[in-house]
Amino acid sequence: MVMTPEWVLAICAGVTLAILWTGTVIGAVLWITNRLNEMKAEILADFKAKHQANELTVKALESLVIRHDVILNPEFNGGGGPSAYRKHHPK
Repeated sequence: MVMTPEWVLAICAGVTLAILWTGTVIGAVLWITNRLNEMKAEILADFKAKHQANELTVKALESLVIRHDVILNPEFNGGGGPSAYRKHHPK
């Protein structure tokens, strides 16, 4: 096979096409990876914000439950019955 100018041009065109195609694929992969990392950071920030809000809600509910338990505790004259003081010191 003799290397004619047409073959040289065809080989150069093939190499150029391979380089451009590879560069395009690598660029697309890098862009998609970067975009996914941005989305991941956004999702994690949103998750942390919601987690902090839920944590405040849970702490408030725990405080209310503790107060409710104390109010109903008979030792503190709650709705659970007469207090120990009133049992031993009637009016």
